[in-house]
Amino acid sequence: MTTFVNLSYTTSHPGVVRFERAYASGKNLVQRLQQESTYAAVLLLFGGLSLIASVYDIIDASPEGQEMGAWVVLWAAILVTLVVFGKYCKRQFVAWLKADREARMWSTALTDYRVMADIRCAQDRSSH
Repeated sequence: MTTFVNLSYTTSHPGVVRFERAYASGKNLVQRLQQESTYAAVLLLFGGLSLIASVYDIIDASPEGQEMGAWVVLWAAILVTLVVFGKYCKRQFVAWLKADREARMWSTALTDYRVMADIRCAQDRSSH
């Protein structure tokens, strides 16, 4: 009686795969940073920082009675700048995570016929 042994060995080193994934993520990050929306966000951030610096200069030059109001304006400008830039960063991070998940799923689908069959089955269901 003949028996067959099917062994599956990985053809790539896990460290190399992690490095390639990190390299691709870094390359994707550089491409995203070169988009116009990123330039606009950086311009807004620097505008907010210049507003904060201007308010700080006003605080230094103001007499004692107006100092409290200037501090309130300064901290309000700081918080608004942080909130707006934080929302932008969060939106970009979520988009990056989604793109990374889709890229990993597609690379898995290209190497595993079962995943590709599931994707095709889902496409067939959605088209009917």
